[in-house]
Amino acid sequence: MNSEGRDLSRRAFLKTTGAAGLAAALPLLLPSCSSMAQGNRKSGLGPRPPAVPKNDVRSHTDGLRSLAAKKGLVLGAAFSPGVFKKDPEYGEVIAREFNGLVAENDMKLDVLQRVRGQFDFGPADATMAFARQHGMNVRAVPLVWHDALPAWATDRTFPREEALGILRDHIFTVMRHFRGRVFAWDVLNEGLSDKGPGLREEGPWYHSIGPEYVEKVYRWAHEADPQAMLFYNDYGMDGMSEKADRCYQWIKELLARGVPVHGIGLQYHVQLDKHPPLPEVTQNIRRFNDLGLAVHITELDVWLPKNATAADLQQQAVIYRGVFEAALAAPKCPAVFLWGFTDRYSWVPGISGGTCDDALIFDRDYRPKPAYEAIASVLR
Repeated sequence: MNSEGRDLSRRAFLKTTGAAGLAAALPLLLPSCSSMAQGNRKSGLGPRPPAVPKNDVRSHTDGLRSLAAKKGLVLGAAFSPGVFKKDPEYGEVIAREFNGLVAENDMKLDVLQRVRGQFDFGPADATMAFARQHGMNVRAVPLVWHDALPAWATDRTFPREEALGILRDHIFTVMRHFRGRVFAWDVLNEGLSDKGPGLREEGPWYHSIGPEYVEKVYRWAHEADPQAMLFYNDYGMDGMSEKADRCYQWIKELLARGVPVHGIGLQYHVQLDKHPPLPEVTQNIRRFNDLGLAVHITELDVWLPKNATAADLQQQAVIYRGVFEAALAAPKCPAVFLWGFTDRYSWVPGISGGTCDDALIFDRDYRPKPAYEAIASVLR
């Protein structure tokens, strides 16, 4: 999310989030956090328990960044140059603890091309400059999405050839601008339907072009930057779900036609009582690996109920630990990205309607939480 977006309307908020696909699943997610939060109120629980003392993280000789590097893992987080500008400690912590970076909002269509045909790379270039200064690997999201659209593309259906031209020009302009500086792109984000077999039909690209737009955008992306890894990214398929099964079969078909898809991104937004069993996560990653694909965890966070207890924080740590164990055990899961890193700047309170919070590994004062220590223990 845009970290300044807590007071936005729900519609405006969703257009600034980095994982707005969860909006489609919101009715399923909210009862969980709401019920857990209500349970906490009934029990008379007090304020949020303290995290690890702040000085402890600074005393570590091995922060997460150095531990991840020793394991050959890209450990990244979503980054906002606007937040960094007003809060220098934000930049200090992310540079110290992570060796990967993804722009939270600034590489989406509604930012890069707010006016049709006029590209604004300023905010994205600021992210690139920060990454270069601190030796961080950059992952980019997303080239093509049905959401985060500028006004000129919202609720529009274009003539087919015009729509193809828009997508082709956008992909070539953006990828060539960043060529050699981005190691992996989510070419298509959330393209599968949640309602059953087939592709998601919302948005201008399916409406204007039809299902064949998918193959075209991957071929154009590969032509624009032959060295970049090209991913498909989605939510609701972190374990062995029905949607994950459909994705597996669909990607197999694309690969059989020679479409240059190189990896699968699992968003991995979960809650304490809504997360896949670890064996299923491992099985799911391995079956995509068996297709010759890399798998990245792309937007990891673990939502807690408002006014979380010490027990909630410990359970959150167990879930984080399991994700990293699965990634390290897989033949090819070389990157784990969190959707942010500090609860001070998180999309979760807004998208959950205030029922969930505390989804990340540092608290609002940049103190490491039990989840931080759990990840460190896996990486050591």
